Amino acid sequence: MKIAIMGDTHFDFWFSSSGTISKQKFDSKFKALFESAPADVLVIAGDLGHYNAQNIACLKHLRRYYERILVTFGNHDYYLVTKSIVSKYQYKSGRLGGSRERVAEMKAMIENEDGIDYVDGNVIEIDGISFGGATGWYDGSLLDKNNHDEINSKWQLIMNDAKTIYPTGDKGAKFDDLFHEQKYRLDAVYQQCDVMISHVSPLSEWKQFLEMYTFDSDQASRDPNYSMNHASLQDYQAFYCFDGKEYLENGSMTHWIFGHTHQNFSRTYKRENGKEIEIVCNSIGAPKKNKESDFSIKVIEV
Repeated sequence: MKIAIMGDTHFDFWFSSSGTISKQKFDSKFKALFESAPADVLVIAGDLGHYNAQNIACLKHLRRYYERILVTFGNHDYYLVTKSIVSKYQYKSGRLGGSRERVAEMKAMIENEDGIDYVDGNVIEIDGISFGGATGWYDGSLLDKNNHDEINSKWQLIMNDAKTIYPTGDKGAKFDDLFHEQKYRLDAVYQQCDVMISHVSPLSEWKQFLEMYTFDSDQASRDPNYSMNHASLQDYQAFYCFDGKEYLENGSMTHWIFGHTHQNFSRTYKRENGKEIEIVCNSIGAPKKNKESDFSIKVIEV
């Protein structure tokens, strides 16, 4: 099976947040990109965009290129970015309310479409291959877990999550609240799938981020400011991963796909028992020159 991989589509970065997305408008941005990466399944590892109606319209356009689409949800899929959106998803009887209500609405939209599915604590089987996953979130693994208050202060200062995820991102919430609240979704699927999908990286290793952000050891040896600048990123990148060793060592997956970093990354993780897991990130992110030629889609075979 051929699987096309991308993450962090952020559709509203590419299109106006209001109005419909016509076939012509969508294809003007993405036609060449998707035609260059034929596959049986397209996996989107979270951060579809900030507006549910726009997200589902774009996913339906993608169905012209892929028979099956699987998505999980990222931190931006929980964002409520305007006062009117906060009001739309306010708490009412029988509703989850806030950011959780927005994600529930997105799930309902996906459930109404043929050929589009989500993984968020569940497993989808396609032609004998099992796909499972969840958002993932972050747990501060790159920082000192014994200093929870300091990590939380950095989160409040650095991450937009602290301002735009309701009710988690305000009123005294902690940076790892959603990790602990939703960890059960990871627990439910990691031993049930061939392909694991999460928005946040399971590799809580600083060297991973040095690799993704092209740390040049030769330049570091010549310029101490270069190393200092990279080291300063560690506080920020702490909110780009969780400690996934338990899942990687004991899971059934042969591949793990993630997003969130807006970088491309591929690494073979070798378990203690010798089994190898391919870990892949292929993010689109914000348009650089507003052209589809700035990006590519990675295709793997499982």
